Amino acid sequence: MVFEPDILNGTAAPRRAEKVVLPERRLLVAILADALECFQNNLRASNPKRQRLFREAEKWILADDVSWVFSFRNICEILGVDAEALREQTRTWRRQQREAMAGSYPVDVAS
Repeated sequence: MVFEPDILNGTAAPRRAEKVVLPERRLLVAILADALECFQNNLRASNPKRQRLFREAEKWILADDVSWVFSFRNICEILGVDAEALREQTRTWRRQQREAMAGSYPVDVAS
C-alpha cells in the first residue's frame, strides 16, 4: 500500500486519538485504510463495480463534510492524521498513476 500514514502503521500518538478507546480507534483506522485501498486498487478498474468503489472512495476522501461522524475529515481529526496532507498524497499518487498509464500506450508519432 502506497499510503501508509503513521496512524495506519501504529507509530503515531496523536493528541486527540488518545481520547478514543482502542476498539473505536481500530474501527476508524479500518475505515480509513479501506477507503485508501479502494482508491488505490480500483483506479485502473474496467469492472463497473470496481470503478464505483474507486469513485466513492475518491468522493469520500475529497469531501469536506464534518456533519457525519464517519466523514474523512472527522476520522482524520480524531486519529490525528493531517487530512490535507493525505488528500495531497492521494492526488499526487493518482496523477502519477494516470501519467504512467498514458505513457504505457504506444504513441503515433507519424501524425
